[in-house]
Amino acid sequence: MPAKRFLLLFSDTGGGHRAGAQAVAQALHQAYGDAVHVTLVDALVFSRKWPFHRFPAWYPYMVRGRAWGWKMGFRLTDRAAAVEILTRLAYPYVRPALHALFEAYPADVVVSFHALLNRLLGLGVREARPPVATATVILDMISAHALWFGRGLDRYFLPQEALAARAKALGISPETLVVAGMPVRGEMVEAAKMPQARARNLLGLNEDGRVVLVVGGGDGMGPMADVVKAILQRDLPAQIVTIAGRNDLLRQRLRSLTPASSLRIEGFTQEMHLWLRAADILVTKAGPNTLAEAFVMGLPTVLYAAIPGQEEGNVRLVEGHGAGVWAPHPQRAADAVASLLKDEEGRRAMGRRARELATPHAAETIARELYNLAMTKHG
Repeated sequence: MPAKRFLLLFSDTGGGHRAGAQAVAQALHQAYGDAVHVTLVDALVFSRKWPFHRFPAWYPYMVRGRAWGWKMGFRLTDRAAAVEILTRLAYPYVRPALHALFEAYPADVVVSFHALLNRLLGLGVREARPPVATATVILDMISAHALWFGRGLDRYFLPQEALAARAKALGISPETLVVAGMPVRGEMVEAAKMPQARARNLLGLNEDGRVVLVVGGGDGMGPMADVVKAILQRDLPAQIVTIAGRNDLLRQRLRSLTPASSLRIEGFTQEMHLWLRAADILVTKAGPNTLAEAFVMGLPTVLYAAIPGQEEGNVRLVEGHGAGVWAPHPQRAADAVASLLKDEEGRRAMGRRARELATPHAAETIARELYNLAMTKHG
């Protein structure tokens, strides 16, 4: 039997879409080996259609700009009717790019990891020959925009049971819904089992004492430098590590803050699993992928920012479950870190509650369902 072909579509508007696709690709390969062929494509870049192909480059500036504008746009379009109107207007323009994508990467199952693609995919697949199965892996935990629930797909993988009611209200058939959790890469799951001292040793950190990890997503977003500065001003008894991602300007600003030996600055890294395992406290914006990884590690979190609309629900989830603290100001974030460093029992309890939110086997569940979909659709 020929290998089943899976086309996983994402775009680098933030780091979570690629990470989710990589987690599922990894799970497919591990479960089915040579019986599957998996391809990952940045669909917006592939389209070469303005302005869509520029979104990955523009995204950090779009969400760092006027928050009220982003939030207003989110709210105005967060309904089924708006999604349908916008998609019908855009489809004739992007239709040739969709056809080119299907021709360049023939697949048995096409999986979207990006909300902008879902309804377009639902329309485009009608014209695909031979027929193609479709699915989406929804990567916003709570505040999932209506775009995620574009009609016409065979499966909708949900990160939380709470989203099932929203999906049904937006017209999605209950038979197509699968509550799978947030997919995280296998190295995260394995690192969670590693002794913390081992992770620190591999990273060149002191094995003793406390480690505070400050991140801002793959693009180093949000008021991260101000948060780091406020933490350093506290002169806390901890090693402070910052992951600045691809943001060169942020790295330069961090270097200018202080020559403090307690501050370590890293750029984009492939060793995030080790950094998370090495940490005692995670200070981050409320990005769903980072939070899903923190849950697997059982890490207490201090949330210093949230993208309006799509990440606000993540704050409610973390705070409501007692897995972290919402501190949307550099000084408040620094105060929260200082308080957690002093309260070991409170920190441990918060970590246990974070682990209760973890879905370490979500990628495996999604991979199994996708393979079954391929077999059912194509035999």
